[in-house]
Amino acid sequence: MTGFKPALILAAITAIVSALIIITYDLTYKDTSGVLTDKQAAAVTAIYGGTADDYTVVPAEKWRPVLETAEDSELSRVVKVIKKNDGSIAFEVVVKGYKEGYDLMVGIKDGAVYGVSVVSVGEETPKLGTKTADPSFLDRFKGISDKAVIVKREPSAEGEVQAVASATRSSNGVAKAVNIALGAYDRLKDIAVISADLIPEEDTALATGGGTQ
Repeated sequence: MTGFKPALILAAITAIVSALIIITYDLTYKDTSGVLTDKQAAAVTAIYGGTADDYTVVPAEKWRPVLETAEDSELSRVVKVIKKNDGSIAFEVVVKGYKEGYDLMVGIKDGAVYGVSVVSVGEETPKLGTKTADPSFLDRFKGISDKAVIVKREPSAEGEVQAVASATRSSNGVAKAVNIALGAYDRLKDIAVISADLIPEEDTALATGGGTQ
């Protein structure tokens, strides 16, 4: 029995430590689903201009159920929908470029890409994949309304965008985010999720905060 007691003590200590970790997480966890973070604000204002005060986060319950029931499972990569006070809409989409975690903001207006910016490059390869965050590349997606397609040569058809050299995967990641945003816009516009009168006055108070998604 003497050899059994240390095992019981170790099990008890493990249980106590696990409980403390859970309690600490519950006390420190901050839900940012309805918060426009500093990085998100910087990304969306880079597309539409103005200040963070001009934007609100559309409550997830207004749009997420619609996207979750779509045939295209990739629409679940939309993590936030942001609306400017003039009705402009942007979608935050997290995709896989070279690696998972490439976080982009895509503005869609009248069914076409108005602009693309980066919230976080995640783990894209420095000086290669991260070059896809350059505005000179992101601006190539403006005006696309059907599907963005990455090509290695000079674009010759509508929707084609030339990849950044040595960063095809990251380039495809940006195109994927754009296509997801276009798909999300198309799904939501038909049921007035992004119409000017959708969000009740009491739901439009802007929550502000620092940090990242």
